[in-house]
Amino acid sequence: MTRILWTQKQDAGPAPRAYSAMAYDSNRGRTVLFGGTGVIATNLFADTWEWDGENWTQVADSGPPARAQAAMAYDVQRKQTVLFGGLGPGGFGGGDTWGWDGDNWTQLAVSGPSPRTNFAMAYDSKRQRIVVFGGLGGGLVLRDTWEWDGTAWTQLAVTGPPADRLGHVMAYDSTRDRSVLFGGLDAISHTLGDTWEWNGSMWTQVSDFGIVPCVFASLAFKGDGVALFGGASGAASDPAAKILGSTWTWNGRNWTLRQDFGPSPRFAHAMCYDSKRGTLVLFGGFISLQPEATVADTWEHSEGP
Repeated sequence: MTRILWTQKQDAGPAPRAYSAMAYDSNRGRTVLFGGTGVIATNLFADTWEWDGENWTQVADSGPPARAQAAMAYDVQRKQTVLFGGLGPGGFGGGDTWGWDGDNWTQLAVSGPSPRTNFAMAYDSKRQRIVVFGGLGGGLVLRDTWEWDGTAWTQLAVTGPPADRLGHVMAYDSTRDRSVLFGGLDAISHTLGDTWEWNGSMWTQVSDFGIVPCVFASLAFKGDGVALFGGASGAASDPAAKILGSTWTWNGRNWTLRQDFGPSPRFAHAMCYDSKRGTLVLFGGFISLQPEATVADTWEHSEGP
């Protein structure tokens, strides 16, 4: 079996943070990172950084207001990185949608899904839509499905995963034309371990075992399957919760544990896939639950025998 081999690249770049948003701009060959939070929850960032495989460069300090727990996805058709949602200094202010073209941020919409955090978002390259599911908004844990077509958001009147959830992860598998969703917390803070797929018209549960239930992990499609790293086994308030540091892959049928060596165990980190160089890029996150401690390390993976 091919192994996933993680290599630490550097510590220089964005300040230590968690709950930042990250996506890969395949047109320009850059990993884009925005915002996040420091150790103190009110220490929110509004900076934009790009990673070229060797160095981080701060490319903007204006654009969307400071926020954490937002999400980004790269819209290949329209050649822009789209940001939605998040938690600002005043609370759930993230009901706005922004686009980054490599030079400037532009506000694209102020209406759509209700303001929320800890939701999942992915770009469906076949249908040229960005998909959003669930999250936490207005004190409610949600389970609604929305799509962005580059102009407007549309709520889809479909049934889906039965549990309202937050802190789940999602990535689009372009070889199978499915958005893959895993895990999270339900409305009573129960950690979930189910796997669902969205084909553009319906949700289907495809697994409920094989991987440790977790929340605030990271998920990315890596060219030949979906990879998941890290997460926590429960909410930070749960004294029995543990931080995880394993790498898993999903091939459309089964989850496989690939290896236990790599970045230190963490949650609320950011990860995406650099398709030009064929590597996963991972940044930051929390490495402890109590007290929470953020890091600023950058890791990439390569594959070997």
